Amino acid sequence: MAKLTNLFNKDTALDILYLGGGAAVGGYAGSKIYDKIKESKPDFDAAGTYAPYVKGGIPVVVGLLLPTLAGNSSAVKKIGQGMFAAGGGIIVNELLKKAGVELKGVGNVMMGNVMMQGMTPDRSLEGGASLGSVGYDNYTNTSYDITPAAAGEMDY
Repeated sequence: MAKLTNLFNKDTALDILYLGGGAAVGGYAGSKIYDKIKESKPDFDAAGTYAPYVKGGIPVVVGLLLPTLAGNSSAVKKIGQGMFAAGGGIIVNELLKKAGVELKGVGNVMMGNVMMQGMTPDRSLEGGASLGSVGYDNYTNTSYDITPAAAGEMDY
């Protein structure tokens, strides 16, 4: 069995840094360049049809050309791969949406729908399904919500 220190070492940390940095810069650059194009040519892509392809295509192209433009070091290659992955992900996600497949990411938190779904004293969920006679769920009482205002756990 591999030791944890063998899995996460200096090289792995640098790979994460370069790939993640390339992905972040690629996504940011794609959005910013698209916005600049829209400012200079307001009638370009008025309906927003090409936005994901332009925003994704820019990091793909820059990621492919980066080793040629900035040198062939391993760091530059990894940054380019991160940019390529970010742009490719934007384009693939758009194509999947058009095909009727939607990938839901980090924004889909299950906490509000599963862990803390409101229950009535008869153990039926808000949608009408029953959990049987296990007992009453005291955790839906807002007195257990120790966070202030409308940002508490019960407000999800």
